[in-house]
Amino acid sequence: MDAALFSPPEFMGVSSPTTRSPRTIGIDAALFTPAYNTTQRYAASDWAKNLRTLPRSMILKRIRSPLTFNFVVTTGCILFNIFSPWGPLPRLPPLAHTLLGGALGLLLVFRTNAAYDRFWEARRQWGVVTAECRNLASLAVTFMTPRQALPILSLIAAFPVVMKNYLRGERDTRRLNALLVPEEVQALNAVVNQPQYVLARIRLLSQASSAAGVTEKERETLLKSAQVLGDCVSTCERIYNTPIPLPYSRHTSRFLVLYVSTLPLVLVDALNWATLPVMATVCWALFGILEIGNLIEEPFTAVVDSDKRPLLPLTEVCRTIRRDVRAIAQYEILARSYRCPTVKANPSLLELPDGFSKLRNSLRPKNETAKAEELALPKL
Repeated sequence: MDAALFSPPEFMGVSSPTTRSPRTIGIDAALFTPAYNTTQRYAASDWAKNLRTLPRSMILKRIRSPLTFNFVVTTGCILFNIFSPWGPLPRLPPLAHTLLGGALGLLLVFRTNAAYDRFWEARRQWGVVTAECRNLASLAVTFMTPRQALPILSLIAAFPVVMKNYLRGERDTRRLNALLVPEEVQALNAVVNQPQYVLARIRLLSQASSAAGVTEKERETLLKSAQVLGDCVSTCERIYNTPIPLPYSRHTSRFLVLYVSTLPLVLVDALNWATLPVMATVCWALFGILEIGNLIEEPFTAVVDSDKRPLLPLTEVCRTIRRDVRAIAQYEILARSYRCPTVKANPSLLELPDGFSKLRNSLRPKNETAKAEELALPKL
């Protein structure tokens, strides 16, 4: 664990100072992009691809049952209207469906908006988790040396993994075995609410940091960050355990089924066999909107396509936090290895020169300043 956390500077996309000059640091943009690997965005040029992939759409597969039912009902209405010895079906006036269409549209919109609010609140809480884990790690290595803060840093890196497993009902210890010592993993597996155990350990270690010279005020700052992480867990538990009220969802579903099941009686007399494609399109659109709301209602476990890509990229969030905590632990070592300027008790510079170029030269070590001046002299 110690070696994994304090790996060489190459893990951040830069070369070691012994092999390359600070002026020629190479940065791998793929390691620094804020976008996750699974992030997908819609573009206007995707319209043709979206039409081609419609038969493989996950939403279409999820609404296959009501579409099949409506297809049977519509086909039965058409056949009865054409071949029945008792004559065609009685034609329903379109006024009822016209009046009820607005109410149905409002129900679908409210249902989808309520589900999206749950999704966005879950994503916002994971954004707070990301920010607080970075902040807590930064505070830990500020108040202590990285090696002294190693137990806390390991728990910070493990916290999002534990929280993700908790919200998805999983017990995946593979990643935890790489982040924590075996004794910590065994203790973690012995509890039910694992996120609360990790937070309790962070609080205990924060209090024990007085042995490393951390003051009481600094310990309070660490405890406040742990409290914010605890609030995020509670909020995600509320989202997970409080779905949209079942009567609201049931009434919307019943309303929609009755609406589209009686719609062929309005259209069959005028459209005849053309009623089938019209009804297929109407049912696909309306049931698709309803199913999108059902899908995003559970943001922690929902998948968005046939590749089982999760709605919330929690694995990528955990990987980002783990990478940043490891990087934060090395920032001081990296800056010292490149001899970056630092705060001095008695600085030799009394007046600040004009311009940052002169300021940087004045802060350089004397041997580097002499070399720079020598390189700047014109050759005779």
